[in-house]
Amino acid sequence: MDRVRTGIPGFDELIEGGFPKTSNVLLTGLPGTGKTIFALEYLYNGAMNGENGIYVTLDESFEMIKEQAMQFGWDFDKLEAENKIAFISIRLGRTKLDIFDQIRDVRDRIDAKRLVFDNLATFSVNLDLFTIPVGYAGSIASTVEMTAKGIESGGNLLADKGDKIYYTGDMEKRLIYLIVEHMSRLGTTNLVLTYGNPDVNQLTIDGVSEFACDGIVELYNQLIGAKHVRTITVLKMRNTNQNQYINDLEIGKNGLVVKPVEKVYG
Repeated sequence: MDRVRTGIPGFDELIEGGFPKTSNVLLTGLPGTGKTIFALEYLYNGAMNGENGIYVTLDESFEMIKEQAMQFGWDFDKLEAENKIAFISIRLGRTKLDIFDQIRDVRDRIDAKRLVFDNLATFSVNLDLFTIPVGYAGSIASTVEMTAKGIESGGNLLADKGDKIYYTGDMEKRLIYLIVEHMSRLGTTNLVLTYGNPDVNQLTIDGVSEFACDGIVELYNQLIGAKHVRTITVLKMRNTNQNQYINDLEIGKNGLVVKPVEKVYG
């Protein structure tokens, strides 16, 4: 299987050399676990090795993300000027925006091979701001008539001229599957960020993205004694014999470093 290396020291050996090409990998964890750093390092290492990337954000501004990257020496301004990296910032004040069209246009413009979507949790709680193309209706089409005549204003979805579907109800779980399905059609290898859930009964806030994605990487930041200790584990990875351990994760001056537990304690 073709693999896409993250380039994060110690991580790729946990998953037989990298993410399966064109897969959707969910990166989850509570705030402060290192999700954004992981995502930036994934894109940076790709751009430095001929694989251009896109960072889609719904949470933070470009400048905040770039400043965070610069502390590790990752100059995203330079990479952006060279058309190796592109940022798409979705302003939550806008309404009825088709982010899929934007992503596809930018992908074609810079020939992107990697994509970071930050983050799925924010998207799911703001679904009323976006449109979903009918062509990506997927499994919803089997239960809802996706036409302007077939969808009434009192339902969960509204149609406009038969080509756009507006979310108006409580269909977050179905539409999370839609966004993941759409990313699968881009031909890029995607890292999908979302928030972890402190409730042990489900992994993520939405409770469904862990089933929709091909792989799951979970980050932790636990207080042990007087020290916060970061760890990382690969819960699943399609067609991969992944490492089964909870491994040490450190943030150094050059970014993240994974220390496989069998090397630390073996």
